This record gives sequence, structure tokens and C-alpha cells, in this order.
Amino acid sequence: MNLDKLLEEFKESADRTLLREMDDTTGLEERIRMNIEKKGKKRFRFIYPVSAALVAVVLVIGFTPYLLQKESTSTHTPNGTSAEPGTHQKPDPKAHPASDDQAIMETVDEIVGVLRVGMTQDQIKDKVSMTYTAMDDYGAGGDDGADEYWGYSIFAKEGYERKDWAMIETEGLLKRDVGLELLVGWKDKKLHWYTVSYVQGKDVYLFKMNSNGTVNEDVVDVPQDGTQTPVATSVFDLKPEEQDRYYNYMYEKKDELLRGLSPIDVLKLYVKAQQEGQLEMQYALHIEDDGSEKPTPEQYLEDMKKDPVGARNSWKQLKKMQELASDITLEQTSDKEAVVWVAFKDNSDKVAYKMQKNKQGFWKLSWMARQ
Repeated sequence: MNLDKLLEEFKESADRTLLREMDDTTGLEERIRMNIEKKGKKRFRFIYPVSAALVAVVLVIGFTPYLLQKESTSTHTPNGTSAEPGTHQKPDPKAHPASDDQAIMETVDEIVGVLRVGMTQDQIKDKVSMTYTAMDDYGAGGDDGADEYWGYSIFAKEGYERKDWAMIETEGLLKRDVGLELLVGWKDKKLHWYTVSYVQGKDVYLFKMNSNGTVNEDVVDVPQDGTQTPVATSVFDLKPEEQDRYYNYMYEKKDELLRGLSPIDVLKLYVKAQQEGQLEMQYALHIEDDGSEKPTPEQYLEDMKKDPVGARNSWKQLKKMQELASDITLEQTSDKEAVVWVAFKDNSDKVAYKMQKNKQGFWKLSWMARQ
């Protein structure tokens, strides 16, 4: 065996492939030389011709596993969940402790991505294959439409046990005794709604998927010294008389209640309906004149349930608009068309809503109104 020639061929080939990111391969070459010399008296038979480059790859695998590990890919799925139905993965608390904000956030994102209103219990078990607490009543009181509940404690420390599911476990989350908790409400063995409470930094968040497919996600206000944080004001806040009009329209859906309202007034009602997850009202505030392209009410309501990630993104956009909007202005483009512009405190790009006046003379949002 011509060892020097083999090493020379190895270096030329490997420099072009596996070792192209290594600045100095001298040490690696010496280890390979020693390894070959130790095995010099052994005879190897190759059934097929093998190039020096392939031999080099085999040797590199033996000596530098880190190179291949760095190039390998892996998927992270929620603690005890699987990316593919039927694939069960046991949680690894050491790999994803409750102190790891990134792992917690990735898990929340993946839960939101896989759970859908209307999924069966068997489907959920395929997605979230970990221990849960089953309850007929979790103690919150009131009628939330569900007849059964499952609670999951994820990234929990050994010995952690959730005893009361009626309240958000803010203390346990902030102390990092648990990373996040999932509470699922069932109706007739199908997912009706669910919540995820989780910690990020020094804040606790609550995400809720409502039964109609709309979502809410906010920081939980943990009172400091018995004092809660005052609610921030917004340019979209409704005055008392506007609040009355909002609730009357929400229940009656009569366009006559919109008489005399400007495009900005109608948009503020629409934003309030988004905030409260009132899909029927949102649909009613869109123009329905003949010739306008629009989904049926059934399509509109059903499509929302199919896209929880989109619903969550819409909620984030809504939160930004409410919190950072500095001004709302009107651009009248014609007698029957207008654009409402929303400006922001951080000088980010303005958002435009296209508005149209219907045949009865009431301002409504165009379909695909946000520009």
C-alpha cells in the first residue's frame, strides 16, 4: 500500500468536499496515517472498485463525526407531539427545559399549526401523544359549550402537578416549574376550543382558539402589589354611543343602524368585531351588492376554522394596529369609494382599507379591503 499516495489523493478529494471548511487538516491526516499503520497487517477485500475519495470519506466518518452532525438535519416537534400522524415521540425534559424560551415558543407555534376546531380525540392523540388529565368540569363555571376537558402540562419539572385548571398557573409558569399548559375543550368528542398558557421572559401569555376559529393572544396581566396595569388607549376605541351602536348592530345586523356613519366610523366597528371574534358581524360589514365577489356566509365561517396560523397572524396585525396606530385619515376617491389610512407611531408603512358605499347609501368594507 502506498500510504503517502493514498493520503495525497484523500486530501485532494476531501478538500473539495467534506473538508472544504477546515483550515488545517494536518492533524486529521496524521490520525488517519496512524490508524492505517495500526491496521496495516489486516487485509481488506473490496468487491467493487473503491476510489481513494470514498476511502477518505469512511476514514473521516471514523475520526470526525462532528462534521457530519453539523450537516445533518433534525425536526423539533412539540413535547410529545409528532409532525406526522401516528408518529409518537416521548418528551425529553432535558433537551427542552422550562427555562428555554425558544423551545417553548416553537412548541406553541407547532401546537397552533396542528390543532384545528373539529378534530376528533383520536386525531389529537396522534398529534399530542403525551399524558393528559381528563375532566368533566375543570372548575371555571359558566357555559363554554364544551362537555369534556383535557389538560396537558408540557416541559414540567419532575413532581409538578396541576391541581386547579380553572385559573392560569401564572406562579408555576413564572417560576419555570412548567413551560406551557394546554387545555382542550371537547364537544361530542370533537375539539371545540383550546387555550395555551406559556411563559416568555418575565411575562405569561394566553393564546385561545375559539370555537368559531378566531383567536386571541395577549399578555396575562399579573397584578403587582394588588394593582393591575391600566388598559392602554387606542385611536380605535369606541365612545359610549358608538359602543351602543356596535352591540345593536352585532345582534340585529340591520344596515339602517349604519346610517350617517363615515367610512372611518364603519372601520372602527369592524376592528371592534375583529377584537371580539364576531365573524358574523365582520361578514355583515362587507359590501354585498350584486357583482361584488364575495364568499357565502358558510364559506366565510368555515374557512376561518381551516387556517389557525392565518387567524393568529391576523390577530397580531390587529394588536399592532390597536397599540401603535397614531392617526386615522380618510381619502375620498369618488362618491362611492374611499380609502381609510392608518398611520403608526413607529413610522412603519401605513395600512389602507378600501371602502365602498352600497346601493342603500351605507359605507361597507370591500372584500380584501386591507391594502
